[in-house]
Amino acid sequence: MSDTLVVCGVDEDLVAKLKAFRFRKETNNAAIIMKIDKEKQLVILEEEYEDISPDDLGGELPERQPRYPSK
Repeated sequence: MSDTLVVCGVDEDLVAKLKAFRFRKETNNAAIIMKIDKEKQLVILEEEYEDISPDDLGGELPERQPRYPSK
C-alpha cells in the first residue's frame, strides 16, 4: 500500500493552462507565475507573461519572495 502526502491541490483552470503552455507552438519567451492560496490550500495562477525576456521577467518578480526557476 502506498500513501501519499498532499500538501495542497492545484486549481483545475491552472492545470489546463499549464498543459496548453507546455505544448504551445510559439517560439517566444513566456512565463506563468503561480502562488499558493493559503486559505484554500490551492496553487493558483498569479500572472502570465508573453514575449518577455528573462531579464525583464526577473525585474517583474518581487525580490523578497522565493523564486523557483525552471531550466
